[in-house]
Parts: sequence; structure tokens; C-alpha cells
Amino acid sequence: MEIKRRHAVHEHSANHDPDIFLHSLDEITPDQLGKVVITSRRRGSDLVSYIIERIIYFIAVAIFVVCISALAKSLWEQFSGEFYYRQMTDMYSASHLLGGEGTDGTTPSVSALSASGTSDPFVAGVSQPDPGIKIEVTEYNETVEELKASIASLKRRYPDIYGWIYIEDTNIDYPVVKGPDNDYYLKHAFTGEPLSVGAIFTDCTLNDYILDNYNTVIYGHNLNGGSMFNHVMKFATDEEFFNTHNIYIYTPTGLYEFEPFNISVFSYKFQYFRTWFADGDDFLSFIDSMLEAPIYKKDLEFTADDRIVTLSTCTKLGIRTLRYCLQAKLIRAIE
Repeated sequence: MEIKRRHAVHEHSANHDPDIFLHSLDEITPDQLGKVVITSRRRGSDLVSYIIERIIYFIAVAIFVVCISALAKSLWEQFSGEFYYRQMTDMYSASHLLGGEGTDGTTPSVSALSASGTSDPFVAGVSQPDPGIKIEVTEYNETVEELKASIASLKRRYPDIYGWIYIEDTNIDYPVVKGPDNDYYLKHAFTGEPLSVGAIFTDCTLNDYILDNYNTVIYGHNLNGGSMFNHVMKFATDEEFFNTHNIYIYTPTGLYEFEPFNISVFSYKFQYFRTWFADGDDFLSFIDSMLEAPIYKKDLEFTADDRIVTLSTCTKLGIRTLRYCLQAKLIRAIE
């Protein structure tokens, strides 16, 4: 009995050996130890991957929120800008003076702008700098006189007013201003108030009397909502539209109708916006250079006595430096 008891005590002591962990390490094979190390690394790698995934997720969410906020802000600015213009200028607009919107929601016909007389109202005259382009005397046209009076009234309130631009079947029905430079009205309304959609404005180097300029250059933003100069793109995407729609500009001195002859895409560094020319031959060379790679064009004849208008806006083609250039020849002037 004593021997058995001692043996039991010995076994009990072995089970409580304080060095049993060390003994167990001695019994671990290299293969078993490798599996433990690999499992530990794998768990560490999974943790790093999880952290990276969460960081990427939160960055993506943040970018999405920023983009949505920027889009919402842009749409709101465009809507509020358009609302601002319509509230401020409705009584002066060509569409208002011509009788309001048509039943199809577009601006009305410009037939009311025709002169009452039967004679051709425009006769090409003397080239720049002589302002003597001759306008035939026509019978009184009440609508034209109302247009002139309305823009003169607007100019008395806002001295930078240059005129008004109107194109049938588009949203282009806006006051045109001329600022101290070509930057101010990118971010200001025609009233001078800060406004993200800016204004429609002429090149700051133009003469005040429109017929004193070979090339009347007018700038405007291309807004996604369809306002400002967005509808210039209609001339670039629809050849029939290009061939059938003219540009009307009225000022305190009269009404001027221009027929499009070129719609092109140019780099903003290309000198399509030239406003000064050495002489008539220089001007005609400029016209030729504009027609080298058009989207659409018309084969109109030009002389050194002609005048043109150039509308410039962004293209929305994904390249910030590209501009739509819509050019039209003066075919009629009523003063």
C-alpha cells in the first residue's frame, strides 16, 4: 500500500509540474511551430486588409458626399441665377416685347421685328475706323422702337449695359454688358452683384457703337441647366438649326440681325476673339482662317465693309481649354 501511495503522489506531482509548459515546448515539432507562426501572420494580414478596406470605404463615401454636394450646389446656383435674370429682366426681354412665350414653350417669332417698309434696311458702308456704315431710312417700326427704348431704360439703371441678345427657339434672351476687363462678369450679374453664373458680356475692347467693330465678341457660360450660352450647342449639333436661325442684337441705337456662317471648336488660345484689325484685308484674312475646320459653315460672301458677331462658350467636351465659336455676318440693321 505504501508503494502505491508513493507512486500516486509521484503522478500527482508530475501533473502539477511548474515546468510543464517548457516541457511541452520541447515536444513541439518544427512543422507544428511553423503552422502557429503562419496562422499568426495570416491573422495580422487580415487585420491590416480590413483596416485598409474601411479607410477606402470611408474615403469613397466622403468623395461621394462632396460630389453630390457640389452637384447640388451647382444646380441650385444655375437655377437661382436663371430665376434672378428672369425676375430682373422680364420686362426688357425680346420675348416679352414680342408677346411672351409661344404655345410650345419657345420664344415667339421674330417676324414682328421686320421693317414696315419694303426697302432693304442695311447697306454696307465704310470700313473701320470710320463709323459711317449707312443705314437706309425705313418706315417707323413700333416693335423696334420699343426694343430700343427698353434697352435704353435698362442702361440708365446699369451703365455697363451694352445691348440685348436674342435667338429664336433658344433660352438665349439676355442683357449684354461690357465690363472693365474680361473677368469681372464671369462671376457677377449684369447688375454688378456677385453671381456664380455670371453675365453675358462683350469683349472689353469693343467700341460702344456696334457697327464700329469688325468683330463683336460676346462671352457667356455654358450651364448644364440650359441657361446662358448653353443653347449655342444647338448650332453645333443640328445643321438645320444652324442654317435656319439668326442672331438678333438690339442696343439703344437699333436692331442688328446676324446670319451664322461658322460654328467651330477652338482652343481658348486661338485668336478667334480678335476685335482689332489693321485694315479690311486683315479682316478678310481672319474670316478665311475661321473657316479652316468648321463643324458647319455657310459659303457667304464677305467684303471689307462687313461686320460679324462671335459668340464664345465652353464646349462641355471634357477639355477645359476648348470653346465653341459661333460666328455670324451682319445682314440687316434697323436704326
